[in-house]
Amino acid sequence: MSSVGASRSLGRLIDWRIWLFVLLAGFVLVTVIYPIFQVAIRSFLVDGRFDLANYERVLLQPRNYVAVWNSLWVSVIATVLATVIGVVSAFLVQRTDLPAKNLFRLLLILPFAIPPLFAAMGWVQLAGPVGLLSQAWKAAFGTVTVPWNIYSPGGIIFVLAVTNYPLVFITVSGALQRMDPSLEEAARISGVGAGRIMRDITLPLVRPAILGGALLAFVSSIDNFGIPAVLGLRANFYVLTTRIYEALVVPNMPLATAMSMLLVLVAVIAMFGFRAVEGQREQYAVIAGKSVMPNVVRLNRARPWLVAGLALAVIVIVVLPLLALIIASLLRYWGADLTLANTTLAHYTAVLNAPAAQRGIVNSLALATGAATILVVVTALISYLNIKERMRGAGLLDVVGLIPFALPGSVIGVGMILAWSNPPVGPTLYGTIWVLLLAYIMRYMAFGLQATRTTLQQIHGSLEEAALTCGASRLRTIKDVTFPLLRPGMVAGWVLIFISAFNELTVSVLIWTSGSETIGVWIFLMQDSGFTGRASALAVLTLPVILIMFLMAQALARLEERRAQAAGTKS
Repeated sequence: MSSVGASRSLGRLIDWRIWLFVLLAGFVLVTVIYPIFQVAIRSFLVDGRFDLANYERVLLQPRNYVAVWNSLWVSVIATVLATVIGVVSAFLVQRTDLPAKNLFRLLLILPFAIPPLFAAMGWVQLAGPVGLLSQAWKAAFGTVTVPWNIYSPGGIIFVLAVTNYPLVFITVSGALQRMDPSLEEAARISGVGAGRIMRDITLPLVRPAILGGALLAFVSSIDNFGIPAVLGLRANFYVLTTRIYEALVVPNMPLATAMSMLLVLVAVIAMFGFRAVEGQREQYAVIAGKSVMPNVVRLNRARPWLVAGLALAVIVIVVLPLLALIIASLLRYWGADLTLANTTLAHYTAVLNAPAAQRGIVNSLALATGAATILVVVTALISYLNIKERMRGAGLLDVVGLIPFALPGSVIGVGMILAWSNPPVGPTLYGTIWVLLLAYIMRYMAFGLQATRTTLQQIHGSLEEAALTCGASRLRTIKDVTFPLLRPGMVAGWVLIFISAFNELTVSVLIWTSGSETIGVWIFLMQDSGFTGRASALAVLTLPVILIMFLMAQALARLEERRAQAAGTKS
């Protein structure tokens, strides 16, 4: 009788896992595969038949070639600058006797939490024709012009670089922190100089992290819409993302789909290019099972100069743009003299009383909360079936869920329009707020999968096996053992998704409709329409929410780091 009962229990367990897998597979099919399929197939359809006419239209227009070329060279130069800034600052913070390291680390990562649109607006307020820095230059040198132009390819490159360097800083800092210092110490004892140690040991060991951070910076640059839109459209300088936006405004959906696939092709070629460069290098690895304490390089006489240089860079890159954004939100009109008589709270009053801005705040909070909550639950279940149950097919769901991370946001936006304008089954969601929720779910699924997968991989199976051996059911084991250990990863993933979705622009600006405005869309529309003070005021109002969530994520990361170090020391 007991064997029959055990067989029935096993059957219920298998049925439960299978049904859960089917539900998760359906979710991934609807939110990820279906929109991507729509973009790919529609780019080849003309009047319902297979044709290359859409691509011919794209390739026969010289301005599209120019947009592709602009996207490439601007992104490459911005990536090089971001990599240099990220690597140098990471080495100074992680491997030298730099004072106030925690403060520098926080300030250097801070641009990661600031939306690119806000960064572009801040630099306009700071270095635009009537910006604060421009006015100070004119007053100091008695000129009517300044030697720079923020509305130019150079301005776009600079703002992209100072916005994306935290991606390199974070990846390289992690590699430097985890690197076993024994090789460097052995070389130092043998009389090798610091420069050669850096060239022959340190850089080869962290090269994968440098290339990985550079790849993230490049994809982020070529995918960016807010910075090229704010700084490039006024100068009639187009990249692929702004050309896709222009095609959708017309609207010209066939042209938008073909250019979207072109953008995917550029991103894929870039990723393979980075991988090829990485593969040509000799691979180095140091295996260490315990936490390590990297060697600290003494800066000696160069210390005051390097500290002053890094502090100046942080002030210029991080502090001044934010300060300029705040000042612009308080001035009566853009370009007014910075005096107490010219300050006002009218822009804040106008924004808070504007129904569209109120909807944008409510919509962004609701969408970010909904997307983050849905994704952490779904991705935790996918990761559980993949890592703990090792269920066949669950790994494929994990791989498919990561695909949108490699897709430009413009492509996801076009996919949402095509997929939900007139779906074969179900209601038309395009034109409602629900299509934005689906877009955020698609775009940020990779964040949830990464957070939950890595956390589950750190949970040793012996804990769950002990609970099962003691007679606990599978569900009871999940509730009392697995879930409590998984919760920190889920919370970290939730915060990361919330921050990203709350200030999202690239996808939202393509698919928003009246009544479904988001904060990012409304700020962009006000900035584009010349309401600079109101746009700055709304941006300033949203920054505390973003920064609070960002600090929460940092606190959780430090907590997980201490737990990992404690576990490594104990082992």
